[in-house]
Amino acid sequence: MQSLHRFLDRHPIISDTLRWVLPAIVFGAVLRILFMSYVPYALWGADSRSYFSFAHKLFNNGWISLGQKRRYLYPILLVPVTMLPGGPLRWLPLIQHTFGVLTLIPLAYVVRKTLVFWRFWIMPITVLYAGLPIVVSLEHQILGTTVFFATFLWSFAGWIAWVSQTQLERSRRMFWLFFVPFALFILTKPSGRFSWPGIFVGLVIVTAWRLLNWKQIAALLILLIVTPTVGSKKQGAWLLYTASFPLTRLETPLHAEYKAEIRDLVEPVRRNLGSYYVLELKEPFHFLAEPGEQEARPLWKALGDNEKLRNKIYMDLAIEGITGRPDLFFYLGLERIVASANISAFDEEHFKDGYFIENTAEYYAEAEQDEDSPLRLAFALSKNGPLPPYEAFQRKLEPAPGSWRARAVQASVEAYGTKLDLFHFPKTSKQDRSISLVRPTLLCWWLAAGMLLSIHPRYRRTLGVWAMIVTGQIVGVFAFSLVNTHYFAPAWPILLVLLAVPADLICSVLSRCAGHSADNALYPHAEMGE
Repeated sequence: MQSLHRFLDRHPIISDTLRWVLPAIVFGAVLRILFMSYVPYALWGADSRSYFSFAHKLFNNGWISLGQKRRYLYPILLVPVTMLPGGPLRWLPLIQHTFGVLTLIPLAYVVRKTLVFWRFWIMPITVLYAGLPIVVSLEHQILGTTVFFATFLWSFAGWIAWVSQTQLERSRRMFWLFFVPFALFILTKPSGRFSWPGIFVGLVIVTAWRLLNWKQIAALLILLIVTPTVGSKKQGAWLLYTASFPLTRLETPLHAEYKAEIRDLVEPVRRNLGSYYVLELKEPFHFLAEPGEQEARPLWKALGDNEKLRNKIYMDLAIEGITGRPDLFFYLGLERIVASANISAFDEEHFKDGYFIENTAEYYAEAEQDEDSPLRLAFALSKNGPLPPYEAFQRKLEPAPGSWRARAVQASVEAYGTKLDLFHFPKTSKQDRSISLVRPTLLCWWLAAGMLLSIHPRYRRTLGVWAMIVTGQIVGVFAFSLVNTHYFAPAWPILLVLLAVPADLICSVLSRCAGHSADNALYPHAEMGE
């Protein structure tokens, strides 16, 4: 205990971080404990099978098969969790919620290290993030997303700890606080690659060639080389063509016979580009995902059994459309960013009574018919033979519906409402919500100001760099993917800190004008020992 006190005495910023983050930790922990008390198992969704496939094949068949789609980190992490008694779906909420609560510490450290009047901002930012509905929900699912955005935040804090050092040797040691979580982030989901452009610019801004030795440069290069191996080429071709489907050039000879069969799909969405973000998850999405399941277009139906040709055609048509109208490709990506950015766009049904029971019923029915179903292992059910009736099993999924714990969590989720929304959508039918009718909220303009002001010398090496990194991440992801609030989620902790920048800078100017000095009024990279 004395050694801990001595450590905190030598590192006052860490001491401040741990003290001031306590309210957020208490709030976040209580919220998650209440959630687990009435929904004790992790949610098994449409993507869960692909994440759990590695552990399932290993334990059931003795196979070591790490599929392209879900390389690397999360499927491997599920292996030791599967070894625990009771099944991984019973343990994952506890493990992932604990990791989520601990991730409040690097967020508090970022605020303490970078903002001058950090005492004003540290509690609101960390408490807001502790209860963010989408974060709490994703921690309760068998998805790599929660590890993905948590390691992104740890990378953020590691970068700041690294670039804040003035002693070269200490700086080189602290570099690994950034690199290790960043490597885990990159190795969790393929969309992590879109952070690399911002990282490169950041390395130039901090003159990294003066700070790094050959081992650290080699580590960055190796990680860069490994990055393209994360993810599936099949998935990439499908997502890219779905994202750019309205840009298909029907008048050119490239794959003309295939274009002729989809003219009736392309022309309507081309005429309504402003609402493609609403339509993309319907006919184009499902048609391109499984072209072999329809009968109206024989050439496309044949692609259902020819993955190699399908990927080539998707990629050819996507690249032709994008190069023909790169401005419209950017426009479609902007639509998806706007549609995914609002906190209120997240489906709060995950917290409602009966959701887990209703969602699991379909997968349980499949497991009853298939003895090799991964759901059996995930729930620690019998590997062979009949399963208990679902009516009896479902009580385990939600043992306390309608309890005060459930109402407390639901009230916390509902309290966020539209208060953190960045865009205001018109009150019309969803089909009529053209992007031209969407308007930025005051909070959005304030955030834009925070991102621009982060280039101020006080913030440039820390928040300024990460404003660029998160911008590149968001733009890159939504240029090549679909509308999904999950894809925007990694940005929120960084955006919450950036929201404080305008007020922090104003307070700093007023403080200097009044002849007062803030206790943290040094540039963040001039602070020592943390």
